[in-house]
Amino acid sequence: MKTPYLTIPFSLSKESLQWLKEKTDPMVDNYQKTAPLDAALIEFPRDTMQEWYDSQMWKEIQAQLTPMGLNEEPLIQFFIYKKLAQPKGDPRGNPHIDTFKGVDGIVPIRFNILVSGAEDEEMVWWDIHDWDNDNRLHVMEFPRPTDPTKFSKRVQARGNSMSERWATIGEPEYRWSKLTKLNTWASFVRTDRLHAINWSGHVPRLIMSLRFLAKWDELEALVS
Repeated sequence: MKTPYLTIPFSLSKESLQWLKEKTDPMVDNYQKTAPLDAALIEFPRDTMQEWYDSQMWKEIQAQLTPMGLNEEPLIQFFIYKKLAQPKGDPRGNPHIDTFKGVDGIVPIRFNILVSGAEDEEMVWWDIHDWDNDNRLHVMEFPRPTDPTKFSKRVQARGNSMSERWATIGEPEYRWSKLTKLNTWASFVRTDRLHAINWSGHVPRLIMSLRFLAKWDELEALVS
């Protein structure tokens, strides 16, 4: 597996950054108070997000991503991490592979933009991806962050605890903690390989994550 990230300069205007904060601060506050999980991917129906795609902020994002050459409008999603009452002594995150429509489709690329929170959270990767045939991986159900009575599916390492999951797959092949810096740079990250975000829970954190369905190899070819 080649380097599973690509970091580029990235910033928004003062006005767009303020618009983004005004839109997302209530989302983070609500998640902190009501969500059943300490961290989760949040997605809203596309037809309820039209003002986002019509915004000056989105025009600025597209202007910075279009030169990369991916001929696809990405989908806006969010990763939210709570401020924990007791920060994690072991910051290791959950090793998983990104999917959509349950586990019917794999998400190869995300472009992650830090909106608020710690800048130096570490992302790690393993060259593990064949979850249909690799008995170290399985499909697990977990409560949806917006409705804990309903469940979604996730491909992840086997184990009943984070320590067991990491023991199942061993140490990661790649580690990097300089993927995002507030309004300074952001990164394309590979998500069709097993990966995790290591985070402490000392502060709440919000990532606006743009989902691409192009193959990672396509991005590598465009920038090589």
